[in-house]
Order: sequence, then structure tokens, then C-alpha cells
Amino acid sequence: MDKEAMTKLKIAMLEAETVAQLTAIIIDYTHEEMMLVFHELEWEEQARIKDIWKSI
Repeated sequence: MDKEAMTKLKIAMLEAETVAQLTAIIIDYTHEEMMLVFHELEWEEQARIKDIWKSI
């Protein structure tokens, strides 16, 4: 995954506000790519994404 693709994924993850939006991102990327970018996020950003998933 190149830097540009990682940046695009990071922006999409940070802009997501619902489980549906996160799910749509998952369709376009592999689990490995998602985890790679997720682990590069600040802990506050990770916590926000986790909170979205918990809202299911």
C-alpha cells in the first residue's frame, strides 16, 4: 500500500461517523491495510473509531 492510498484510507476512517460508513470502507480495503492505518492513528482517533463500532 503506497503512501497516497494510506492517506486516503486514513482520511476516510477519520471522517466516518457511522458503522455503515466504516463498513463501506472495509469493502474497499483489506483487513491488513485497515489495521496498518488504524495502528498509525493517535489513540484518541482509535478510541473514536472503536466507539463507532460499539454503537452497533
